[in-house]
Amino acid sequence: MTPGWPVSPLEAPRVRIEATDGAEAVIVRTESGERVGLLRAALEGEVVVVESLEIEPALRGYGLGSEAAGLARKAAERESRTLRAWAPGDNGLAVYFWIRMGLRPIPGEGPEGGLWFERPIDPLE
Repeated sequence: MTPGWPVSPLEAPRVRIEATDGAEAVIVRTESGERVGLLRAALEGEVVVVESLEIEPALRGYGLGSEAAGLARKAAERESRTLRAWAPGDNGLAVYFWIRMGLRPIPGEGPEGGLWFERPIDPLE
């Protein structure tokens, strides 16, 4: 894994991803700088792996997670050929989220009984 990924800041209209010294990045509102979540991701060879994307519970359902996932995809386009994400097997909402983000399930069981999802990155998109 490449520490310090993603290269920051990554910015969209409503959220920005700011890397920290550790393995996670902070998701903040672009306008106010308020912390709204965390992103844990790493570059493994030519694959960007999203280990988790978390939005504060009170702020879920407003598209902040989708916008942050879009930023992770844009970062992946610069550095890799594949975006991969994990969802806990008992969390149907996370499974639905990654499918909605254009990732497809990889056959077989992932870590802790979860599921891996993957999307090839087409630089022409």
